[in-house]
Amino acid sequence: MRVLKTALGEVLDVAFSPDSRAVAAVVEAKNVFLWNLDSPNIAPVRLELGGKYRSGGLSFSADGRQLSWQLFDGRRTYDRDTRDATSEYPALLATATAWKLGAEGTHLVSVHGLPDHVLAGWKHKDEEWVRQWLISTRDLSVGSVTVAPAGDRFAMFTRATEADRWWEQEHRLEIRDAATSAAQSFGTYPYSYAGKLAFHPTGKQIVGINDATLLAWSLPEGGDPRLARSDNKKHFTAFAYHPTGHRLFVTSNDETVHVFDTHALERVNRYSWRLDRLSAVAISPDGTLAAVGSAHGDVVVWDLD
Repeated sequence: MRVLKTALGEVLDVAFSPDSRAVAAVVEAKNVFLWNLDSPNIAPVRLELGGKYRSGGLSFSADGRQLSWQLFDGRRTYDRDTRDATSEYPALLATATAWKLGAEGTHLVSVHGLPDHVLAGWKHKDEEWVRQWLISTRDLSVGSVTVAPAGDRFAMFTRATEADRWWEQEHRLEIRDAATSAAQSFGTYPYSYAGKLAFHPTGKQIVGINDATLLAWSLPEGGDPRLARSDNKKHFTAFAYHPTGHRLFVTSNDETVHVFDTHALERVNRYSWRLDRLSAVAISPDGTLAAVGSAHGDVVVWDLD
């Protein structure tokens, strides 16, 4: 187990490189930190954020040589070979209130407010973003947009805004085709707050958290989610699937990482680190390492059993 130091602040995201030999972390309103885990000197490379960070947007390129992170109005990329960082500000995000890029980097879903109130789907083609579809959201509230790792579908929470006190109404989970926006599945969600979402590596499941509750929907069925509660009543804060898809690692604000069997949705293990509240988690692509970030800026990397 290794404790990596960043800066005093909440760790918003952690991510491993494809070869599992590097790990990166974003600290709120501070910097992006990058460590080479093979180096005898574990001091990090410290990178400027370049804007306001959008949570869930830290990732390495397929070859591991670039590290990118999403900002509210674009994306910043650091080249590990040239040690240069560049920013991209697509015009399509100028009016976006939220946006999510798929892990493969070719599909993007953006949410726009005034003056248009639309949800838009984009595909990167011939070095430019081409819009594939458009949905009016003038009478619809949209939250927690999440693109599947394969880029073929996306999920979101929605609720109609026409009813009185609509902001107190329950959301509905929607799964749609990323290329056409065609609806694929719907699920119930018994809360007014739209929490985080993540797709299973195979796309056959999607999970979410709300306070001390973990929710899991089977796909393509959708419908009602299965629920698992925190056994110590502490709120869940983040989650990440093991690359095999058999385990789900869920952090909480009591220094604990809960490990669930994704089929039975039962807790099968836990790890406890004395790091204050945990706020981010990642599993290495080869499945041998895990990393968590804390509210006080520490990152712990450990070998999985």
